[in-house]
Amino acid sequence: MKSFPLPTIYEALNLVMQNYPDKFTEESKLEIEALLEHCLDGLGESSEKFLATLFIRAIRKHIGPTTIDEHIYLKRYEVPQIELFNVLIQQFPFVRYSHSIVNQTIADIVQGESTVTILDIGIGQGIQIVNLLERLKRVSGLRKVVVIGVEPFEDALNYAGELINSINYPYNVEFIPVCSFIEAIDFAEIGNMVEAAGGPLIVNESLALHHIQHLNDRHKVIQSVRALNPKAFFLTEPNVDHFEPDFFRRFQNCYNHFYHIFQVIDQLPVGVKEKNGLKLFFGREIEDVIGGSDHERFEKHEPSFRWVEKLTVGGFKMVNGFKGVPDDMGYGIKVDYDAFNGCLGFRFKTETIISLIHAECI
Repeated sequence: MKSFPLPTIYEALNLVMQNYPDKFTEESKLEIEALLEHCLDGLGESSEKFLATLFIRAIRKHIGPTTIDEHIYLKRYEVPQIELFNVLIQQFPFVRYSHSIVNQTIADIVQGESTVTILDIGIGQGIQIVNLLERLKRVSGLRKVVVIGVEPFEDALNYAGELINSINYPYNVEFIPVCSFIEAIDFAEIGNMVEAAGGPLIVNESLALHHIQHLNDRHKVIQSVRALNPKAFFLTEPNVDHFEPDFFRRFQNCYNHFYHIFQVIDQLPVGVKEKNGLKLFFGREIEDVIGGSDHERFEKHEPSFRWVEKLTVGGFKMVNGFKGVPDDMGYGIKVDYDAFNGCLGFRFKTETIISLIHAECI
């Protein structure tokens, strides 16, 4: 009897996704159940099985109930948020090195200045800005730093303020919290803050602008930042197209992106529980990208060349002024400046996972 090769996990998942959102028949549900049963067997030891399970969970509301509940299996890999946060900041190379490179570049730019103003878009809990303030201690003659922190979540913004104010600096630090989504902000008021603060303005955003839901709002924000006449504007964004309206193409983009991220996670010097907890953490992004309707989705990433296009239209030019780029980041990650697209890319195998952009006013 002639035998046929079994489909790979990705090939099987690919077939599942072709039924989204309303073509899940009883027969296709049986196929999904067979795939899910296969993935749950050895879930914790296989990134590919873990990833496929997260994708099935993401479209669960469209599939409907089956005899297997993947939530029970995934729940055992939950890790406290603070532990995950520490792994992300201290061990995950894409976050750790992007913060370090941008911070060192900013410190180099403001050498010789007595006053500096930093507009931090999406300041979060303040981890990057505190590390930057620490690095600015080496800037001779610096007397005052004004930090305007924009963050839509009040708890995170309050934490950032407490963290900034808990540290002693050899210069004065003034923290101005602004609790708002960046697209809803009054940039005229921000302009008044910048003018009152004095000194050159540095604008930094890390993993924040892709949360702006509409393209015209993204253009408006970039144009509003340009109107502030910053000395430098730094963007850190995932290099993947999750703005794509076609579900099946978006699924393929998403799978390829996180497949490569999970391979890096597998190499981290942490325990299996922490690795799988980190994968589960990214499962929330997968659920948003794949499971939600277009108006519900929050994680609308765009590839770096599209951010560069918006910046160019908005009156910026891209520069290769990055400092502190490591010769070897480890984990098989390559760091290259893409002169054509105007960004510094962190590449693993064939996928550029994240890009840093350094823009200056024309």
